[in-house]
Amino acid sequence: MAVLTDLHCHTRVSPDSQASFYDMAMAEYAAGVRWLCVTDHCDTVDWRTLAFYPPCRTVARRDREAYLACRDRLPADLHVRLGLELAELQFHPELTEELAGEPGLDFILGSHHITAQLGDYHELTYTDPAFLGRMWELYLDHLQWVADADYYDVMAHIGYVRRYAMAQGVDTALTLAGYGDRIEHLLRTIIGHGRGIELNCSGLRDGCGPFPSEEILRLYRSLGGEIVTTGSDAHRPADAAKCLAQGQDILRACGFRYIAVFTGRKPDFLPL
Repeated sequence: MAVLTDLHCHTRVSPDSQASFYDMAMAEYAAGVRWLCVTDHCDTVDWRTLAFYPPCRTVARRDREAYLACRDRLPADLHVRLGLELAELQFHPELTEELAGEPGLDFILGSHHITAQLGDYHELTYTDPAFLGRMWELYLDHLQWVADADYYDVMAHIGYVRRYAMAQGVDTALTLAGYGDRIEHLLRTIIGHGRGIELNCSGLRDGCGPFPSEEILRLYRSLGGEIVTTGSDAHRPADAAKCLAQGQDILRACGFRYIAVFTGRKPDFLPL
């Protein structure tokens, strides 16, 4: 079996988690993870008000302090790295260099959760069929903005909005049938910039499939995409490493033979 790698999890440095760094790391280790990167939320705006969110400037420092406080108690064979889930820089692009340039960062997930037009995807109503098409077009607009930027290493959870629609009884997804040209352009941009994509396994845990879908993973691979990471997106120790092994099976089925881990913003590749 391949080594389990989790390059997307959260601790209480994120506003939506209560987990300590130590508790999350130990839960990941107990579940079999040996390469771990903590990627707490670093959003430039408050999701409720869209006002500037000053704590974004201290996320990397607080994570580093939490790690150093427990480092000596962590297992020697747990490779711990420090990262960020860096999001919503479209609101404050001048912060890109500051936040992404924090010393000691190993990995940055380029992420998108909020638009000025709609607010946070978590708060939307998905029952109007006419709205869904507009929503996915706007979502792809923002993913393309992330892809064109130079601050990230891997794009996070492509298509994750599906989970919120399904929670309302609406099954909508980002598909090649509906948006194939735009998705291909997005993936070609990511590959052309030497970046990668994440297989986010939280959708497997929630019953709505991987993010991105298998058809998008296969397209990425067919276009020459090689950099792919796995993440549980756990916000509590009980979800640590959930469905990572299943995610690795999906990657193998889609033609991938290696999985990426990062140190100092540079990828290394482990066999799947």
